[in-house]
Amino acid sequence: MTLKEKLLENKRLNEANQYKVAEQQSMMVYQLGYGESLKKEVDYSALYEPFVHQYANLQLALQNNTAENPAAARKHTQDIVNSVQVIKTAIENIGSNLEVWGEMVQKASMMGGVDLMGTPESRYRALNFFAGSLAGEIQLNAIDDDINKLAWDIYDDLGFVERIYLTKLNELSTKQDMFVAIPDTNKQNQDFKMLSSEIFEREDMGGEAPVLTGGVTETYRKKAKDGSVEIKQEDMGNDMVQDFYIVDKELISNSLQFNTEMDKISAGMLGAYEGFDEVIAFNNNIIAPVTDYYLKPAKALTKRQEQQFIEDYKTWFLANEVPEKMPLGDPKPKNMEQPQEQVEEVAVEEQVETIN
Repeated sequence: MTLKEKLLENKRLNEANQYKVAEQQSMMVYQLGYGESLKKEVDYSALYEPFVHQYANLQLALQNNTAENPAAARKHTQDIVNSVQVIKTAIENIGSNLEVWGEMVQKASMMGGVDLMGTPESRYRALNFFAGSLAGEIQLNAIDDDINKLAWDIYDDLGFVERIYLTKLNELSTKQDMFVAIPDTNKQNQDFKMLSSEIFEREDMGGEAPVLTGGVTETYRKKAKDGSVEIKQEDMGNDMVQDFYIVDKELISNSLQFNTEMDKISAGMLGAYEGFDEVIAFNNNIIAPVTDYYLKPAKALTKRQEQQFIEDYKTWFLANEVPEKMPLGDPKPKNMEQPQEQVEEVAVEEQVETIN
């Protein structure tokens, strides 16, 4: 499979999981009489039972000065005590992720939403489980019987989902969420348009400030050979037509103001994060449908790839944020304006009829 095919397949799997969430949520409406919830609680007693005995025995040995290695014994007892805080912190970090998870899912694959291409299917399933949206259970285990290797093993109705080490989760949470969100540049794009009155047409609607019309100024409308604005007329049905002007995107792309401001937005993304996950997510979900150029998640970008991202952002902006054409005036009847030759012919015919 090509990189594009792998990314699209991962997106399909995550979308299928979200469909499953919707199904289970819908079923809950009809199962109010059932006692079981979708998520089974963690059995902490099963985890701590052997460590409670270890703690008691080591404490007794330390008090009686019979510990073979007092330093190791004290460290192990302290690790057991500290593990409670590790679990508490991990639960808080899961909670902070879930505070925004619902909104991220609603905007999935869009700006401000979760990256369905780059988020592993297992992580997507795990987060839906933590959110209480998928049936399953969770086990808290000390891997290799080591209290410093606490991990949640998550299962759903299909089987094992993912193992999450609590210390790694807590370390990650100081820097980022458990999932990758697609950066939202809508505000920067709109600000650029509002400040670029030379390019983008604005209109005074009686408010505090002019508003964008969605079109461009006359300078950036395609011109005919005689220098006039090129007009194309389209049939609107019901014997009505509409005049359109064509936006000169090539002229915009050569504008110094356009290139300067676009570079600021894309370079700002590249410099806003510790890694490249968010930039890659933006490229694959937002830009790639236009450029067909995809980046591999969880990888650093080369300088060449960074520069291509900056240029591709401009290509995407022109394709998605600038229209191909804009209506000029209101729709009008097809034969509202007759050619001058026809007007003269009608006038001659009327004169002949008058003489006769």
